Amino acid sequence: MLCAPLTRSIVFAESALEAIAFDRGTLWLVAGFLMLGWVMARMTITRRRKGIQQRSENREVHRRLENKSNTALPLSDAPVETQRWQVAMFDLQRELTGELDTRVAIVQNLLRQVDQRIAVLQELEKRQRG
Repeated sequence: MLCAPLTRSIVFAESALEAIAFDRGTLWLVAGFLMLGWVMARMTITRRRKGIQQRSENREVHRRLENKSNTALPLSDAPVETQRWQVAMFDLQRELTGELDTRVAIVQNLLRQVDQRIAVLQELEKRQRG
């Protein structure tokens, strides 16, 4: 009598295992779906992290642009190399302006001298005729 319930439970366990048992193809299919789900979840998490990081960088750039103070000197908040370049350009501008001013003054002086000589020549011509 004891063997009958034991035999019955063994038969039940075997039939349950047969119902649960998968062939290899089905196991590979389930493993593939699990792997695909894991990859898609990782991609979604990575995309969200990048989106959050990009939004924070955009906010930082926007905040910097809004807080930009207007100063008397252009590019005063630029990198050091740019500021050095700007100083060199200001120096070159000062030198060139000085040279041009000097040349303009020389040309004006020469024109005055030419006008005076023309006036003297005209005076001499008038004396010769008259």
